[in-house]
Parts: sequence; C-alpha cells; structure tokens
Amino acid sequence: MTIIAVRDLNITLNNHHILNGLSFDIEKGDIAAIIGPNGSGKTTLIKAMLGLISYQGEIKIMDKSPRELSAIASKVGYVPQRLDFDRTMPVTVEELLKIHLATTNSLPQDILTLMGVNTLLSKSLGSLSGGEFQRVLLGLALLNRPELLFLDEPVASIDMEGAIEVYQLIAKLKKEKEITVVLVSHDVDVVYRYANTVLCVNHKLLCQGVPEKALTEEVMEKLYGSHQALYEHKEKRHA
Repeated sequence: MTIIAVRDLNITLNNHHILNGLSFDIEKGDIAAIIGPNGSGKTTLIKAMLGLISYQGEIKIMDKSPRELSAIASKVGYVPQRLDFDRTMPVTVEELLKIHLATTNSLPQDILTLMGVNTLLSKSLGSLSGGEFQRVLLGLALLNRPELLFLDEPVASIDMEGAIEVYQLIAKLKKEKEITVVLVSHDVDVVYRYANTVLCVNHKLLCQGVPEKALTEEVMEKLYGSHQALYEHKEKRHA
C-alpha cells in the first residue's frame, strides 16, 4: 500500500532550482532513507512533503495533499534537523510531553517505554544529555501514535553512542509499532543496516530501491564524486 506518492516534484527557492522532476512512491511499513551530499535538497524534500514550503508537482500523503495535512495531523510525526528550543526553561520532560497531547491527558506508556523516555519524565530539559534529549524528541513525535514519522538527520547533534541508540530505537519502533519512517541520513552504513528502501537525491532522483541494489558505484559517484568508495556490505540489516 502506497503511503507517500510524489510526481514530477519541482522546487525553486530564491531563483535556484533545488529539486527537479522527482517522482517516487514510499510504501506503508517502509523505513525509507533519503541520502545525498550537503545542499542536495534532502531537507527541502522533507519540508515539501510536510507542506512547509511551496512546490510544483503532486504530493500525496495518505491520499492527502500537504495542504490538507491538518486533517490527518495526528497520523504524522516529525523531528526536524534543528529545534530552536530554550532548554534552560524550568520544564520537565513530563510537562513538555503533556502539553502536546492531542486527545487525552494520559501519556502512552508503551511508547515512552519503547523510546526509553519513561525514566526521564521527572528530569528537567536542561539536565538531559544530547542522546536523552533526542529520545525525548522522538517520544514527542510519537505521542499521538502516528502512522508516519519524518526524521531529518535525527542524530546530527549527538555522539556516536547516542546515534547508534537512536537508530536501534527506530528499528524497534518499525518492528513493534508497524510505523512508516522517512529519514534523512549522511551515513551510508546506517542505510544498509536499517532502511529497506533508499532515495538518492542530488537535486534530481538518482536512484530508488533496496540499498544493496540501488547504491551502485555509478550512483555513489554521481552523489558524492569520484573520490567516494563503495564497499561490499556484508552485515545483515536489523529486523
């Protein structure tokens, strides 16, 4: 079942052509990774799908255009690349989460346990480590049990140990909650380990498919230049 359908997507910002003629589908239950060099249009693509910027072409999210997403807002979660938030505010994790509950005053304990947030509820936001804060943001995006989760470089601001933990949580989330995940990543190894489909973007769509088949030496060269080496990946993807 197709959950995201994009046809002939074109985006121009400040007279610069950011994305040209992208067409692709993402199926329900996928972990779809968007990869490409800096400035290639990855974040722009995420924002277009969420209706945050204007575009030409057609985008359908659960059969709704981005302009109609308010009708299914509770079914879509989003963790942006950067979140401008004053972590010195005297707010606990529990208070932050409860502010964002849509239809109930009860926090979803299964989600908080899965994300490892249940042990952080009494902590102030300013006392959290980078990895802990990212887990809270994931819990926040999942509060209302969305069917689709967008993650724009979810580990960009945390250390290696925290990054591994976040990606393992995403894999567990997909397995246990059957949620569709669309994530932007710079780490090709992460794509092999956790994604079942990859979109290669460098202003145009250069590939889409299973990482082991789509990420050819030719595609990697078009994405990152001739200096980019491609090695055979022998580790199996996490379930």
